[in-house]
Amino acid sequence: MLEYLLCVAVISACILIAFQSYTGAKNGPPGPKGYPFFGVIFEVDVFRLHEKLYEWTQQYGDVFQFQMLGKKFLCINSVEVLRETFLQEPCATINAYRSPTFTGKYLLKNYSDVIFASPSSLWEKRRKFVYRLLHTYGEGITSLENQVLQNLIRFKGKIRQNISKDVNPFEIVDEFILSTIETLIIGRSFGKEGPLQPLLKLEEELANRLANPGTDGVLRAFPFLRFLPLPMSSIYHEAKSVHQQLLDKLETLSKEDCEDTGIYHTMKKALKERDENGNAWFNDDNIYGVLFNISGAAYLTTRGTLLSAINILAKRLELQKSLQREVDSVIGRNREPRLSDRKKCPLMEAVVMETLRYISHVPLLVLHANSQSTTIGGYSVEKDTVIIPNSWTMHHSEKYWDDPFSFKPERFLDEDGQLLPATDPVRKRFASFGLGKRSCIGEVFAKSRIFLFLSSLMQMATIAEPEGKRLPDLDPRKMIPGIVLQPQEYEVRFLMR
Repeated sequence: MLEYLLCVAVISACILIAFQSYTGAKNGPPGPKGYPFFGVIFEVDVFRLHEKLYEWTQQYGDVFQFQMLGKKFLCINSVEVLRETFLQEPCATINAYRSPTFTGKYLLKNYSDVIFASPSSLWEKRRKFVYRLLHTYGEGITSLENQVLQNLIRFKGKIRQNISKDVNPFEIVDEFILSTIETLIIGRSFGKEGPLQPLLKLEEELANRLANPGTDGVLRAFPFLRFLPLPMSSIYHEAKSVHQQLLDKLETLSKEDCEDTGIYHTMKKALKERDENGNAWFNDDNIYGVLFNISGAAYLTTRGTLLSAINILAKRLELQKSLQREVDSVIGRNREPRLSDRKKCPLMEAVVMETLRYISHVPLLVLHANSQSTTIGGYSVEKDTVIIPNSWTMHHSEKYWDDPFSFKPERFLDEDGQLLPATDPVRKRFASFGLGKRSCIGEVFAKSRIFLFLSSLMQMATIAEPEGKRLPDLDPRKMIPGIVLQPQEYEVRFLMR
């Protein structure tokens, strides 16, 4: 009798899933049909989902829908629809939620973070707290600037040690970025051989692979896979272990007497705070989740951008000369760059923006969900649909960009060589850090470090191709997949000016 009931239950569940898969809101968007429950899973490479969505855009248009492993996905491929969805009310609030993810539930302790959690009163308070930590910590932007410039001293030393040699720049860039993250988190840097950098680097490499929308989607649908001896399961367990080791190291270091402190100290103090009802609003799980967010966003995005820019500039000596002339004119050769110089360096700003557009390092941004049924792009969309802000397609669409797979920083400059204003239609097509309520909380931090790094590099050296070897052009379609794309390894030479 029990076996009979189980069979009925399984068959009923399959019928229900199949029915839900083929029914939906009237006036729903077009898209590939796929199979019941499995949807389009057999038609895509889950590690490079953005490439298939780019292909489908040509067939189905600016907005389309598909199903995969029991979830409905709505893909937004239009800048106009993206801005309407995340900037105009009531859509902006309705679509500010997050879809359920394996990463958020299992790796980040039931959405204890800021990035993968959906809005709530506690989430709002957490997000404001993290904004305050990133944007006004210590003495604000001046403190950030001084910290980054201090870490650039080591970077410049590494460049001088390897001048005119064929060198893999990945290690140099990694140490610079990780040193700034260490300083932000704990108030000082211990170097690449210290207790933190190896853990930070390994943790983010693992999390990047795990949080890839395709990989996460498979684990979300079948969470029991984490108990099986599979590569993706090993990544999950190792990421958890490494992050706990990192927290243990930070706890030990935070107890040492030191003049400088970081956001870890501030978060520990927040554990004692209470809201108006006497309840704790921040706990140890929040420290766990928020640190994952900050270190990941601060490392992966900046790393991918800087290493891509170095590769791109090594192939464009004339562009480097133009950048060097701008840096020499605004900053000179003898003083350190300052963040106040950014507004006077339009070409450098344009190069950074074009690099971010060209590589689209977070090709699908972070997935959203709608808290109630709504309308997107003129189509009816059911509640709890996963919304994909497809920045990869928008940044590589011929509808918006001439020759989109070519690197052209002049796109962002006017006839006088000045940076186009934020209100210009071209600037409005640029969405590397997202839009609206869920835009990237580390945008200012990332752009500041990128400017100081590249302007310092142009001030002291010229990037050249390796001796006797050909450096391939950076093709974003060949970058290493993850929630944040990363360039393939390469070598260059740094020539002293």
